[in-house]
Amino acid sequence: MKGSYNFKVKSKRVVFEFSIRRNITVIKGDSATGKTTLLHMLYEYLRAGRESGYTVFTNADYFVYLRREVGREWKDALTVLKNTVIFIEENNQFVFSEEFAEFVKTSGNYFVLVSRSPLKMLPYSIHEVYEIVSDRKHADIKEAYHQFKELYSNYPFVKNIKMDIVVTEDRCSGYQFFSTLFYKRNVVSAEGNGGIINAVQQACTGDVLAVVDGAAFGAMVEQCIEYFEAQESRRIALWMPESFEYLILVSGIIHSEELEEILGAVSDHVDSSEYESWERYFTQLLVSLTEHTPYKYSKKDLNEYYTKRINLIKIIEKFPEAIKKNCDFK
Repeated sequence: MKGSYNFKVKSKRVVFEFSIRRNITVIKGDSATGKTTLLHMLYEYLRAGRESGYTVFTNADYFVYLRREVGREWKDALTVLKNTVIFIEENNQFVFSEEFAEFVKTSGNYFVLVSRSPLKMLPYSIHEVYEIVSDRKHADIKEAYHQFKELYSNYPFVKNIKMDIVVTEDRCSGYQFFSTLFYKRNVVSAEGNGGIINAVQQACTGDVLAVVDGAAFGAMVEQCIEYFEAQESRRIALWMPESFEYLILVSGIIHSEELEEILGAVSDHVDSSEYESWERYFTQLLVSLTEHTPYKYSKKDLNEYYTKRINLIKIIEKFPEAIKKNCDFK
């Protein structure tokens, strides 16, 4: 399954309007914010159509799994579905299981999961973690208008940070790149996204820049932000680009006729049955585009092409200004 899918869900009193762009979307938020109402409306329309009192406009096939599916295993309900946006209500504990995670990665469906707790078995994007909010711009219409708001994409970046230590999620090519870029600093690999907090803890003094792959960091972001903001003796900046490979792809140093089209509509090119996250897709895309070239990309060992001065400058142009100013490589 690939592509972007739009939903408009209506009753006489309320409207929900949103788009689903990736294979995993997470809806968070406190009680009484509309999560249960939305899934109830979707479920009832699926069951009874317009007789339900609701209308659903969408370009997707969809399915809703509620808690009241008592006596019916989730596997019986979900494994028969293909190319479907599957909504799963909160408090279904199976969504935290390894078995469910494996199903999500290979089923070829999209999943919208209502959960206030991080789903650490799943590689979802920081851009696909939402809360439901009322939009005051639509206050003139008779229905209460609700939409999805990203929670973490605009997480404030700490300015004027010295960046004594740079912690990278990547242990190989990304780490090699940032070691070149910040050769005067202490650059540390966290050995994967689960090791970010531990790596920052071990670097016990000095300001820190932590660089992670935002395309698969959704389950870790809340815990990291809470820990970083609790540190009073030093400043910690968290930068979450899609991935290291994405930074290379958007820098302009890779020449391909198809690349601009792909980057303009990534959802249309990432098949959820093949790629568990956009981070995996960007890696494979960069590998395939450079396979028979002098600048062949490898995740394990970074080709020196990517650390040449002219290319470093182009990649750095995609960085936030606060990081550009701190680069040791000029």
